[in-house]
Amino acid sequence: MPSEACERDEFRTPVSPAGLEVVQISTDDTRDSTAFYLDCQSWASDSSKFVYHRHASDDGSKKPGFWLCDTENNFASYPVYEYENYRSGFEESGNSEYGCVLGPTGECAYLLERKIDRVVLSRLEIDGRARKVEICRAPAPLVSRGALSISADGERLLMGNFLGDGKTEGAPWGADIFDLKKGAHWVIEFGNGYRNMHCQYSRNPAPEYSHDILLCASQPILSDGSWLTPPDGSWRWQDMPPDDGLGGAHHIVKDDGSDWRLLPIGRRKDMLVGGHCTWRGSEYSVCAAVYNVTPERWRSPIIEAEPTRVENPEAMWLGADLRGAEYVDLCRKLARADTCHFGFDRAGGHFVSDTDGYHTGEYSFVYAGTYVEPEGESPYLKTSYLLLPRTSWKSQSAHPHPYLSPDGKYAVFQSDFTGRPQVCVAYNFTYP
Repeated sequence: MPSEACERDEFRTPVSPAGLEVVQISTDDTRDSTAFYLDCQSWASDSSKFVYHRHASDDGSKKPGFWLCDTENNFASYPVYEYENYRSGFEESGNSEYGCVLGPTGECAYLLERKIDRVVLSRLEIDGRARKVEICRAPAPLVSRGALSISADGERLLMGNFLGDGKTEGAPWGADIFDLKKGAHWVIEFGNGYRNMHCQYSRNPAPEYSHDILLCASQPILSDGSWLTPPDGSWRWQDMPPDDGLGGAHHIVKDDGSDWRLLPIGRRKDMLVGGHCTWRGSEYSVCAAVYNVTPERWRSPIIEAEPTRVENPEAMWLGADLRGAEYVDLCRKLARADTCHFGFDRAGGHFVSDTDGYHTGEYSFVYAGTYVEPEGESPYLKTSYLLLPRTSWKSQSAHPHPYLSPDGKYAVFQSDFTGRPQVCVAYNFTYP
């Protein structure tokens, strides 16, 4: 299939690396194209291909779907699966398709569709014939959070959902877990404060790690969490209790609902966490972007810590104030710690990030970095400027959301510089 990719030099600036190349892989100006969110598996393990979303065209003549980009064939793209009746927006109860996830080897993808009151999981062979084989079915949730993640061993898939029935106030959030080999299905419960869960499987395929799920917890303002979960699973913006000013927390749980652990980060006024966190490649550690805001300065560093078991359930909300907590400010040597969305390569040795653009998007840029482990000192990040995405930040699709291929060779990001969101790839750069 001929490539529609074209070179874009607008994203390079005088301080970009010499030789940096940027291509816009989606150039259809009749519809939006968006990269997968950082939580979701989008690359084949050999970095030869990745997948992204294409929305319907303005006139409806082109269907929305799940497209694959071949990095070894001039970044040519073709549809893996096109939706018939897709409704955009993760949290619409009428979604007919919940999305696709690429299998780790890139030989297949997994499709989740809604059929009346059931979720149907199918395997799609990526061989040009679009064969779809049903694996199993499960009851459809009232609301899906849109969180899809596949385990690093390629054996299980999770789908983050609201577990309420539409009648009970304060119902919990959780995940449906699908066994891709056995066709089995089960549900695990997180709690009612996990609406913005960003749940993601560990990227380590070893049995002791591949069942771990990282997730984000909102503030524990009410013990029953009902302020977050009205019966329909929507977010309650009215009549909310006072904010405790400590932000949320990050937790880890096995995909059978056991072995809860705390990430000792956040829950402090000088260390506020949001939903931007990720496993450091395949390592058993997590990196989170936090806000360190005081009257004297504004910082948004990356903090790294390992999951920690706690005996008292109440300690799950202590964050960095957990007794004996160990964490590292990876940005302590930077002139300005400014991180928002970021992602590591598979080895955990390199990363790419955008700077915060929620307030003034036009000043946000993308940079790359190396995870340095000096002898006798805690690790830190060494960074270098990469490019200016020239995007508006006016919607999720207009956030850069950069992430790396498994081998660290390619950096994917999105921009609406040409008029609407499109997907771009930067390559031919070196790390500091």
